[in-house]
Amino acid sequence: MATLLTYLIVALFVLLWAYTAIPKFFKFRSFYNILGSQAIPKWSVPILSVMIPLVELAVVFLLLFPETRLWGLYASFSLMLIFTIYVSGIIFQVYDIYPCPCGAMFRRMDWKKHLKVNIWLTLLAFLGILMMQFHLFT
Repeated sequence: MATLLTYLIVALFVLLWAYTAIPKFFKFRSFYNILGSQAIPKWSVPILSVMIPLVELAVVFLLLFPETRLWGLYASFSLMLIFTIYVSGIIFQVYDIYPCPCGAMFRRMDWKKHLKVNIWLTLLAFLGILMMQFHLFT
């Protein structure tokens, strides 16, 4: 049961990161513009527009191989935690601007739903780490 659940968690994150990374390469200019409208420093947009999809694809490759899968789950947890903190800042109006949820997956969600999904995905990544690292539920 635990092994199946771990594989399902890993498969979910492989699909998530591939689904979010690949369009960023094919629609690079659009992604770059979307990043420019976010509550991040403007100087970081050129760097992040390249690094975010590369990191997301790197996580996909980490998750695909048993030898690096745990690292992939740690990376998934870290990315989800960062994105969750960022969305929390938007909801609690920490930033000067209130950007649109422009990602393909979250375009039709408001920020509160976006936060709930992010929290669940963060917790799921953490559960996957616990299950793999400490052989829980085996």
